[in-house]
Amino acid sequence: MALKIIVDSSCGYSKEEAEAKGYFYVPLQITLLGKTYTEGVDITADEFYAILGKGELPHTSQPSPMLYQEVFDKASKDGDEVLLLSISSKVSGAFQAANIAKNDCEHPEKIHLFDTLSFFGGILIFLNEVEKIKEEPIEVILEDLEELRPHIHVFAGMDTLEYVYKGGRLSKFHFALGIFMHAKAIGTLDDGSVVLAGKALGTNNAMKFIIEKSKEYPVNWDYPCYLLYSSEKSILERFSTDFFYKAYPEHQNLPIIQIDPLIGSHIGPLVYGIFYVAGEREKHKLLIQRIRERLTHKGEK
Repeated sequence: MALKIIVDSSCGYSKEEAEAKGYFYVPLQITLLGKTYTEGVDITADEFYAILGKGELPHTSQPSPMLYQEVFDKASKDGDEVLLLSISSKVSGAFQAANIAKNDCEHPEKIHLFDTLSFFGGILIFLNEVEKIKEEPIEVILEDLEELRPHIHVFAGMDTLEYVYKGGRLSKFHFALGIFMHAKAIGTLDDGSVVLAGKALGTNNAMKFIIEKSKEYPVNWDYPCYLLYSSEKSILERFSTDFFYKAYPEHQNLPIIQIDPLIGSHIGPLVYGIFYVAGEREKHKLLIQRIRERLTHKGEK
């Protein structure tokens, strides 16, 4: 049996792009200026940031359990194993909706839900991993993803603290102090939640901070490393040319990805940074073999 993969729109693909790669697709929604958009279907990232610039904070919503159930039934109708790589349950209620849907779908035993505790570039890293081992039993794939998950890091410079503050991740005092000091926020993920990794005075210091973090949590170049931006590619070009590629001259022309609207709702415009796998992992073939052996031993007990 084949493995069917489901992604939600927080991975950054449009519906058309995801389906062209053979993935099933579940879109999330954003409401801006009184109009609700379906991410990856009827609004692009550039269109979203243009509307965001008009000043209204967006509202986001997760897919309904019914939508997940429809996708689960479609993906599992031929008896294939189905894997959902979901946006972090700490950022969206989508994973909870998927759990509800699994209980009501036609073949719940074939549906496997994986909370990535990530989004966007992190989900792309998981997709890359699954593509390498999709012929393995689903139990092996899930064990491997569990082992990979804590190694995925993101550090993103933000031009404004407004979205972090209004999202409840910064006190009013520190928000006011940051504005007074012209501080730039650096965001990261902590167990699936968006948190501040730190603040820096000015954009140059924020960019240096990200490079320092990438040295503190060293990049594992055996895995994809993505340069990311939200509304203005020029600020990423400044970061990559003046800081990142100078720090890592042997790694040029890395893939560039644009932050999708839903995640942009939480962190705002003028964002730049990196998504990558940090630290050493066991060589891939050895890791998969070790997982197989552990699962076999567990099954024999």
